[in-house]
Amino acid sequence: MEDRIKIINKAMQTLEKVARGEIKKDEDKLLVASALMAVTRNLYVETIGSEDTAQVFASIADSFFLTEEMIEQYKPTIH
Repeated sequence: MEDRIKIINKAMQTLEKVARGEIKKDEDKLLVASALMAVTRNLYVETIGSEDTAQVFASIADSFFLTEEMIEQYKPTIH
């Protein structure tokens, strides 16, 4: 498991550096994010198929709402 986490961590760092290098102005952020999402989708589809990919993306979307609900409920403060 630790090796997998290291691979994820390294890929995230590398890809974020490359993605940020593509951003020339603030408006480019969403365009670059869209490109990353498209690549992510393609990799998932190639690996686990369309139906499972749709479930993964739905779970990710649901997690945004859960996170927002938790933040609203607990109202964390930064100290």
